[in-house]
Amino acid sequence: MKKSRFHHITAFVLGLVFAAGIAATLPAQSFARSLQEDDYDTDIRYLYVQPGQTLHNIIRRLYPGEKNRWPRLKADIIRLNPHAFPDGDASRMKAGVRLTLPSRDENAPLVARKKKQVGVVVAARGRVVAVGADRITRKLFAGKPVFLGDKLITGENGFLRLRMVDNALLDLRCFSIMVIEKYSLQSKARTSILNLLQGSLRKVTGEIGKWAEDVYELKTPVASVGVRGTDYALRVFQSKGCDGSADTGDDGLYLKVIKGLVNVYNEADDTPVAKGDTLYIPLPGSKPVAKTIGKDVIVVEPDVQQSEEESSIWWWLLGAAAVITLL
Repeated sequence: MKKSRFHHITAFVLGLVFAAGIAATLPAQSFARSLQEDDYDTDIRYLYVQPGQTLHNIIRRLYPGEKNRWPRLKADIIRLNPHAFPDGDASRMKAGVRLTLPSRDENAPLVARKKKQVGVVVAARGRVVAVGADRITRKLFAGKPVFLGDKLITGENGFLRLRMVDNALLDLRCFSIMVIEKYSLQSKARTSILNLLQGSLRKVTGEIGKWAEDVYELKTPVASVGVRGTDYALRVFQSKGCDGSADTGDDGLYLKVIKGLVNVYNEADDTPVAKGDTLYIPLPGSKPVAKTIGKDVIVVEPDVQQSEEESSIWWWLLGAAAVITLL
């Protein structure tokens, strides 16, 4: 009798946890359904235009190694997006619209390679996609993997949280574009190189960055960031605020260190930034300048590690409460 009752209790608790787990996945499923209205074709990329952006700067950031193609790319983007350019005038590009970007050079060979998973999506909302090294675009939601070479893109209401292979946590907020250039946890070559072309990011470093010989770099168009085990948030090339952040009126780099110490460097300077401090660099190649950075310029979520721990505790308490109720 007692054994049977125990089995019933166990089944009930497992069922309760399973049902709650399904409920927890509903936002991700709703997100996936919301993207079904748009077809993302192979070898085609999209970009949401922010106020203050110019077509020249967009082309320069997205195609840095293809300068000889810039004039043709400019003409192709205008041709593909008549809704964004009144009278075909590049200087009058509208903000808040989605640009369809031309495919890459047809003569550029596709290199067949095995995909290397370097992280997994913990949470996502809004419009979030990845363009792989194979130039295929994928929709991202919780549980989906990310690979070496992926270009991660978030829309106006987009948010993406990743857990990387070294247990690092990374948040990409709205209007962000980031490329995973290198990521390796091999003992003799621990490397993390990310390239944030634009947007807002928070990074809680994992194993990579704790050893002196580790290679860690976050590149941006204004300056790069090197660390040794820390927690920081930054915003770059994002004059228009979104997702709770304020407008800045410029494309400079704003940085806040939450824990630890970082070094911010470019051609002009190499500046250490300690816990609780902020830094502002207005232009590429310029030194940091004094400027008050409001708390609504860089929006920081509650501690991501703490929130995950609290979530685990909540599940444990839920199961315990169900058992106690039935005893």
